[in-house]
Amino acid sequence: MELLRKVNPFQTNIEKTKFGILTTLNAKTELSAKNSISHGSKSLLANYIYKKDETYNLVYTIIDKDGKEQSFVENDGILPTLFLSPDQENHVSVVPYHPDKELEICIPVFNRENIKPPKGNRPFTADFIGTSNQFSIFYDVDFWSDKKPDKLLAIEFKNGLIKKKHNIKVPLPRNNKVFISNNELHLLSKENNNWLHRQIDEKGNEIKQRQFETNQSFYREILYLSFNKNSFLLNEEDGKITIDKIDAQGNCNSIDLFDIGDPFYNTWRPVKIAKDTFVTMFNGEFGNGWLTTKDDQLLEIFYSKGDNGYKNLLTNEVFEMPIKDLIISSINSTSENAYSVVFYPRTDDSIKNDKLFILGRDLN
Repeated sequence: MELLRKVNPFQTNIEKTKFGILTTLNAKTELSAKNSISHGSKSLLANYIYKKDETYNLVYTIIDKDGKEQSFVENDGILPTLFLSPDQENHVSVVPYHPDKELEICIPVFNRENIKPPKGNRPFTADFIGTSNQFSIFYDVDFWSDKKPDKLLAIEFKNGLIKKKHNIKVPLPRNNKVFISNNELHLLSKENNNWLHRQIDEKGNEIKQRQFETNQSFYREILYLSFNKNSFLLNEEDGKITIDKIDAQGNCNSIDLFDIGDPFYNTWRPVKIAKDTFVTMFNGEFGNGWLTTKDDQLLEIFYSKGDNGYKNLLTNEVFEMPIKDLIISSINSTSENAYSVVFYPRTDDSIKNDKLFILGRDLN
């Protein structure tokens, strides 16, 4: 396959703030943010960059720790899903142009010169969870059905190359939260009045399970899940953020973190930035933000309600932004105790967005 061609689609502004380095990317016409992922100690973004005739290119942009950018245009493909191989090399699932079929292929983002174009498959809509042994793991829950089992896609690698894709129906119960650590794939779901914690392999076979009981009928996210160590589960109700600590015997201790005052609408899968340290993004009726936890401690919580930017509610410091109404596109780990947050302005259909903001934050 052909290597990617370097392009210069942005005017870039870099500002050092007390909260981290803020990079502003300005496109000539319009852009649409897709997703981002770690690229070693940098961030890799996938965006659509539009031309004046309203066609667009898929462009990958690398942001380094100093806020500097490099961009490359995809040769043939849209609908990107970035993921990592077991060797932590950047890969992407894209759909190349075909007049009659919509098939996706999984290829390296870079270092393609020795790769032959793979055969396409029917697109698998799922979230990239992480890597386990020689597999990249994707997971999908059908929220429109109460009966369909969850689906798992395990992309098997050998010698750095994709060997085979395994599509698996996960044994019931469905609607699992998923957690990967130390090459172990853990599932958590509600079963009757108890919580069912299972470990499965990359082919969907159950290795072990246990049940435990808590006062919660729903958890927002898994922060850490283990059979042998303390597990930490994040929850929120009416704006009250808590963590349930579950020990190896299944005993539960609930820890209050913070009362934000407003219910969450959504949370997203926590991003690990260091041992036992995770960043979780959220949104609600009055704004959005993110919080950072280590075990059962809250290290920071940024919220955009009522501020021209994001206030750390623990310190009342405000990270001011050039534009008030922003959407958080994604958060990813960059290095130990460091992460990047990608924002774009909220606009209506009559206004074209031409900006991205990337905050590189370091807690060291």
